[in-house]
Amino acid sequence: MGRTTHIQAYISPDCPKYKKHASVLKACVEAEVSLPKETAEYFGYEEANLCFLDEKLELKIPKHEWSDEYSQGYEIFIKDLPEGVYKIRFSESW
Repeated sequence: MGRTTHIQAYISPDCPKYKKHASVLKACVEAEVSLPKETAEYFGYEEANLCFLDEKLELKIPKHEWSDEYSQGYEIFIKDLPEGVYKIRFSESW
């Protein structure tokens, strides 16, 4: 049986950038219009859908495998973390 490591980053719902784009997304959903370019790029979708609010709070982040003679694992470079990340969770599945 194998073991898998999962790494998930979380953006705080209090992050100013998140709050700004969340407000725009909610307004677009209510008005039934597409997202403006900047907000579409932030969420990664052109259409407006409230499910993107929760989806954006949990991010997959770039991880890099490393190993040496006696151990192996993952590295996460701080510079690769998106703005607003306040927590990173490591979990194991087997």
